[in-house]
Amino acid sequence: MKSVGLWETKCSQDLSLVTDCMEHALTAGHPHPQYSPGWDAKLFYLPMSYMPTFLVDVMMYWGASWPAKAL
Repeated sequence: MKSVGLWETKCSQDLSLVTDCMEHALTAGHPHPQYSPGWDAKLFYLPMSYMPTFLVDVMMYWGASWPAKAL
């Protein structure tokens, strides 16, 4: 649960950015090929989409939370 709190502090809480992008994608005559709602998407997720898959996997592996060891 610690990682959930970390994402809450890093990501934007304004969901209207996402819904505005969804509305534009569904109603526009010529929708954009890719949408980036918010600064976190522009600075983290968009550059990650251009990286090789193995680098993204390593980044996600390092940032993943692990369960506590069982007794």
